[in-house]
Amino acid sequence: MIEGFIGRVPVYDRNLELFAYELRPCSTDISNAYKRDELIKQAWESVRLEQITGGRKGIINLPAVMLPEISHLPWPKDQIIVTLTENDLSAIPTDKLATLAKEGLMIAINSNRFDPGLVSQHNPAKFWCLNADEDLSELELFAKSLHQQGFKLLARNIETREQYDALFEAQVDYFQGRYFERPRMIHGTQIPANRLAILQLIARLQDPDITIDEVESLVHQDMTLSYKLLRMINAAFFGLPNKVESIRRAVVFLGLQRIKHWAIVIVVNAIDYKPRELLISAVVRARTCEQMAASLKRRDLEQCYIAGLFSLLDAIMDAPIEEILKHLNLAQDINDALLYGTGPIGEILQSTLALEQGLCNKIPVRDLDLQSAMHIYLETIAWAEEIRKQLQQAA
Repeated sequence: MIEGFIGRVPVYDRNLELFAYELRPCSTDISNAYKRDELIKQAWESVRLEQITGGRKGIINLPAVMLPEISHLPWPKDQIIVTLTENDLSAIPTDKLATLAKEGLMIAINSNRFDPGLVSQHNPAKFWCLNADEDLSELELFAKSLHQQGFKLLARNIETREQYDALFEAQVDYFQGRYFERPRMIHGTQIPANRLAILQLIARLQDPDITIDEVESLVHQDMTLSYKLLRMINAAFFGLPNKVESIRRAVVFLGLQRIKHWAIVIVVNAIDYKPRELLISAVVRARTCEQMAASLKRRDLEQCYIAGLFSLLDAIMDAPIEEILKHLNLAQDINDALLYGTGPIGEILQSTLALEQGLCNKIPVRDLDLQSAMHIYLETIAWAEEIRKQLQQAA
C-alpha cells in the first residue's frame, strides 16, 4: 500500500514524442526526504510500473544510499531509469554503478556540477540530468561536454522557449518542464480561422443546455467526427451489448454527457499540435478532477471534468487561455478555475495539478485523502490508456 501519492510528469524526446514519465512522490510530511524515498519503495512493492506509466519508461529519483535496494527492484530494469540525487558526486560508488549497469538497470546522475575527472568516473551511468533553471550559458557548455562523453542528456524544469532552444542546440536528448504546457507561438491574440471553428464546435458541445437532437446534428455535420465517435463508442472498452450505428442510440446506452465528452476529445485530437501527450494529460486531469469531486460527495462533477479537460487547451490551441475562454461561453466558476485557480472548482483543479507534480504542500482541498486519491489516479491512468488506444486506432 502506498501511504501517499505518486504523480507523474511527461518527459519528451527531441521530436516532442513521449519518452518516459518522471514519478513524483507526494507526502503530507513534505520536509521529510526519507518519506518521499519510502513512497517510491512502497510503490515498487505494491503496484506494477505499467499501472503508473501505462507501459512507458519511468524515471525515479533516489539517493545513492539506496543503491543496494535498487538491485532488487521488482520493476522491469529495462523500463526504469534511476536518477541519483547526490550533490557530492564523489559519494556515488562507481563500482556499484557498474554492477547495476551490467544487470541492465539504467542509471542517471543528477548534477549541474562540472568536474571532468568525476564525470568520467560515472560512465556506467547512461543518463545525465541537468536543471534548466541554472545559468544557461554554463549549462550549454556542460551539456556539450557530456554529450561528447556519450551520456544521454535530460533537461528538467524547462520554463521558457529560450531554455528549450539553447539546450536543444546543445544536443540535449530529453526534456521536461512546464514550458510544454503553455502556448508557445503567440502572434498577437487572434486565433486562426480553422482553430476558431474548432473552438466554436467545442463551445456548442459543452453547452449544458444542448439537446440530443442538437448534438446529433452537430456530429453529423462532420462525417469524420461522426465516424470516429461511433468507432470509439463501439470499442470493446465501452462494453456495449450491441453495436450502435447512430449517435442517438449511443446516448441511450452511455448518456448525453459521456457522448459530449468523447466528441470534444476527438475534436481536440484533430488539431495539429505537439506534444501529442498534452491531450492524454488533459484527459487524466479531467477524470481525476471528476472522481476527486465524487469522492468528496460534491455535485459539480461535470464542471470539474470540463475544468480538467480544458486546463491544457491553451497549449493545444497555441493561444492565450483568456482569448480561448471568450469563445467557449463557460460558466463563470469554470472560467475562474481555469484563469485563477479560484473557487470550489479551482480548488479541485489545483489539487489535481499539485498531485501530478508531487507538491502536497500546494493542495488546497484540506480533507483530501491521499491514499484514496492514489486509487483514483491509478484507475484514471488505465482509463486514459484505453482512450489513447482508441484515438490512435481512429487516426
